[in-house]
Formats: sequence, structure tokens, C-alpha cells
Amino acid sequence: MMFFRRILGSKIGGLLALVFLAVIGLAFAAGDITGHDSFTSMFSGQSSTEVARVGKRAVTANEVQTRTQMFFERMREENPNLTIDEFLAQGGLQRVAEELIANRALIAWGDAHGVRISKALVDAEIAGNPAFVDATGNFSEQVFRQMLAQRRVTEQDLRDDILGQLVQQQLLAPIGAGARTPEAMVVPYAASLLEQRTGLAIAVPSAAYAPKNQPTEAELRAFYTAHPDEFSLPEQRKLRYALVNLARFEGQATPTDAELQQAYKSKADQYKARQERSFSQLILATEAAARDAAAKVAQGQSLTQVASGAGLAASRIDHLDQAALATQTSADIARAAFAAAKGGLVGPVRSPLGWTLLRVEDVRDIAGKTFEQARDDLVAEVRQAKQRQLFSEFLNDLDGKLGEGVSFTELARTNQLTIVETPLLTKEGKVVADPAYQPDATVSALLEQGFAMSEGDDPQVAQVKPDEEAALVAVSDVVPAGPPPFETVKAAVQVAWGLSKGAEQAQKLASQLEQALNKGEATDAALARLGLASAPRQPLDARRGDINRQGGAIPPPLQALFTLQKGKAKLLPLERDRGFVIVRLDTITPHDPRGDANALSATRGGLANVLGGEYARQFMAAVQQDLGVTRSDAALAAVEKALREANGAIPAQ
Repeated sequence: MMFFRRILGSKIGGLLALVFLAVIGLAFAAGDITGHDSFTSMFSGQSSTEVARVGKRAVTANEVQTRTQMFFERMREENPNLTIDEFLAQGGLQRVAEELIANRALIAWGDAHGVRISKALVDAEIAGNPAFVDATGNFSEQVFRQMLAQRRVTEQDLRDDILGQLVQQQLLAPIGAGARTPEAMVVPYAASLLEQRTGLAIAVPSAAYAPKNQPTEAELRAFYTAHPDEFSLPEQRKLRYALVNLARFEGQATPTDAELQQAYKSKADQYKARQERSFSQLILATEAAARDAAAKVAQGQSLTQVASGAGLAASRIDHLDQAALATQTSADIARAAFAAAKGGLVGPVRSPLGWTLLRVEDVRDIAGKTFEQARDDLVAEVRQAKQRQLFSEFLNDLDGKLGEGVSFTELARTNQLTIVETPLLTKEGKVVADPAYQPDATVSALLEQGFAMSEGDDPQVAQVKPDEEAALVAVSDVVPAGPPPFETVKAAVQVAWGLSKGAEQAQKLASQLEQALNKGEATDAALARLGLASAPRQPLDARRGDINRQGGAIPPPLQALFTLQKGKAKLLPLERDRGFVIVRLDTITPHDPRGDANALSATRGGLANVLGGEYARQFMAAVQQDLGVTRSDAALAAVEKALREANGAIPAQ
């Protein structure tokens, strides 16, 4: 279940998982999830089958299957060994279906109660999505349409997902905010986090019982065929790229006198003589309080001291000219503030927030600069602006030529660009055949876009360093995720075969040891009797709070330590037939948290997050009850069957 928690986490105690649906919608466009076209027709003839009905709108089997397949493929990118059976067994389909239903229910309920999201707000979310920007970093309608077309996603689907996310933010976030933990809950929960436990982990490795005889070629091939996921490799790609950087345009970017004069005029306010001042500021609720504070300043106290005496804090306003101060306060306050002497007090003056007092803390007169005095600064600024403009125009021209069908090689040759080809890379930038390989900064910057593209896509312009360096990038070769040829992993297959055979005896001995320890037999005596006297051992010593802070990386033996009764043992299998671990709990040492203010505070805050999430869940349940949401178990079972067929778990009917 860990991968679900990682994907479906949220700010309210990790429980507002609804937002993942909007993330999937955006990932369509960003190219994080591919292969949409390969499964949109799996439910042909059944698109009207309803998994649920939310008000007047149906959640169809086709929608649920499509979303679930995308989610599964996203998980497969992170864990190539994940099978559809494992995914479904861990609740993947049910979770996706429930989140989709909840998303639709929130939108419907919000619409019925006046919580509506404007088209302009959805437009702003689309415009702010980095997947839809062009080579200059600006939103591009053309890129937007091309990306949706490539991923076969309708604009309405994307807008629906964004709409759902925004409604969630408006409805669920306030519900969970400000949740308070009853004090009666804090002490016992804090005590459980401080509880100390010690025990012992005993390993029974499968390798110790692996057969001594060598397997036949036929046995190895049969094992390899029966366990393809065990040897699967992640998807690998070769990328071809050609760099373009800002330095290319330096010779064309020399400023003219006219350009420098224009830049000087545009910065007239910056180069004219001016005065800047710094102030301390205090805003009080009533005029009487403000006049009392002013009187204390007149008697020699600083505004900071006066504010502190009233349990308040004076704010600082540093290095502003009169015009800038006027934008922060008002024209009248700024005029008075620049008329006062250093150390002088301005106010009380009525302002939108109350009654304002300003004390002049510093006065600086800044001399102006003539054109000649500013020339060097202007040359650097104008040169850089011209370089960036030429850089942007060049990239847009490349993008246009790509759209016209000009090949990557021809574009590179015509523009004197050097083409570089990477080795086969995983999406993390690793080379399977060379574990020591490390991608350079350029390749690292291109990985995300390179793996978002589909094989056969036109080359694209990708940012390497914003406004400084970009690249033409293309996918030249794709090796799909899956098991490699048998000969390349024969040695690994032989090791895995030996472990699988040894695991049978290891499990038998480990089970006998677990039973003996649970009956009270002494550890050393049980190990000697079973021929395990030399079995590896490791003491365990932990507090629940310490292991909780490790997030999803809690070792299973430590998890088991906090589920056992004192003196009892538990058998844990290791991954990939590596063996078994028996965990025994020896001592439990309680701690009273009432003298530990930090522990109480942390527990109080953590429980508040959990309660906030529970409030959100209860609200969602009430929303669905109010709308009369209904579900079809038969339709969901049909989706599960179709998913298994589509992913090779069962033969298609």
C-alpha cells in the first residue's frame, strides 16, 4: 500500500486523496502517463455501463477503467515489477473508483450550493501549466492543442479535472483547517509514541539451503519464463539532442547608441536624483491609543519600545522613495513622511487598517546619474536583453521549422548545431549496463521531456537553463519495460532459482523456530535444536515515535516489533525468496509524556491533522448521501476483469 500513500498524500493528514484525480488529468498533458490510445477501446460496447450514479451524472465503466489503467501504468514506471494482480489486490481499482466518484460528487454538490468555479480560473490553471509553454517559457495555444492531441485527451476532460481540484480546495481545505485535538486524547497517544521496545531479529537465509547441484538449461529457462517480472527492467530510451545557448548571439547583440538612449529614458526614475527613507511603523485600532503612543514617543521612547510595551510589534519600511511609500500607504501619509526630519514622528493618520504612526529612522540622498555615467550599466542590460530576444526568436524559428516537417538532422546541419546521442537511459538517468554512469546537467534537464515524448514524436525544443540554454531533443530508440533476453540475465536467473529452492527448507525451519519461541522455549536452545545456532541475529531497540518519523521507510522487523505481545515472535518473509526473519519482542518500557512539552505539542499537532482529514471524510460521506450516490458492484467487477485481460493476467474471452 505504500505506493498509494505516496501518490494519494495531501496536506490534511494525508487523507485528502481526491486531488490525485486532477493530477492525473494534468499528467495527461504533461506526458507523465502514456499509452492512452491503447486502452480507450477496451470497453467498447460497454461505455454506458454505470459504476456509479452521482446525481444526474453517471460514472461509467469506461471512465473508471481508463483512469485505473493510467494509474497502474504510472505505478509501473516507478516499480516495473508491479503486476496487475498485485495492483488490484492492494485496492488500486477500488481507490480510483471511489476517488472519481467523490470528485464528481463534490462538483455536483458545490454547483447545487453556489460553489462555482469560473472559466477564467480554469483558464488560468491551464495557462500556468508548464506542460503548455513554448520554447520561450510562455503559454502556447499551439503547444496546448498539440499536447492534448498527442495524448488523445479532450480539452473538456482536462477542464473537468481542474474544476474538480479547485472545488476540492474551496470545500475540503476549510473543513479540515483549524481542527483541535481534545486534551484527553493527547497524553495516551503521546505515551504510545514514547514507548520503548527491545527485541531480537533472527534471519534464516534461503541461500544457506540452496541446492548444491547445478540446474539444467531447461530448468533455468522454465524458471525464467515463469517469473518474468522478477527480471524486468524499466523502460530505456536513447535521446538525441543539440544545444543552443545564449552565447551564440553575443556578437549580434551589441547595443546601438539609440538603444542605449531609449533604455536610459525608460529608466529615468532610476537614474534621477532622489531621496530614500526608512521608517518604523505602528498601526493601532483606535485614535486614542495612537495618540497615547505618539505622546510616549515624544517623551523619548522609540516606536519599537512603545509597541513592545503594548504587546505589539512595530514593522519596518526600508529604503523607499516617496512614490513607493505612497503605494504602500497613501499619498498624504507619504507626503508627510518625507516632510518630517530624521527622528520625527508622523501621525496618528487614519488608514484603511486603523491609525498609523510613522517614525523616520533613516534618510539617504541618492545622486542621479547622467547618461554617460550610466552607460556601462546600460550596455550590459541592453546587450543581455537583445541576446535573450535573439535567443527566443531563434528557438521559435526552430520550433516552426519542426512543425513544417524539417528533420532534426537537417535543422542541426543548417544551424551548425552539434548532435549528441545518449546511451540507453532509464527515466532516472541510469544506464542498466553501466551502474557507474552519471548523467551530466544537460541530460538530467532533458530526461523529463524526453520520457514524456512517445516514440516517433517530432523533435521538440526543451529548456535546459531558462533564458540561457535550450536544446532540440528527440527520442531515437525505446526499449520497453520488461524482461531482457534470457542469455543476458542467465547468471541472475540461476541465483534466483537457487533461492527459490532453498526458500522451501528455510521456511520450514523458520516456522518451527517461530512456534518454539511462542511456546516459551529459550532462544539459544531452539536455535541449537533446529541446527540454526549460527543464524544471523540483530538486536532491535526503538521507540514508536522514532520509527514513525521515517515515513514510508520503516523496516518490516521494526513494524512487527510494535505489533507483538511481550515474549512472542512473528515470522516475516523477505522479498524474492531471500529467506525469512523471526522477530521476538523482549521488553516494553512505558514513558510518561506529561513532563515532555515537545512530545505533547507534536502529538497534539499530529492528531489535529488526522482529525482534519476525518472531518473531510465525514463531509464527503454526507455529500454523497445528500446526492443519493449509488454504486454497481457488478459493473466494477466487469472493469476488474477487463483490466486483468488487458494486462495479460487472464486470457481474453
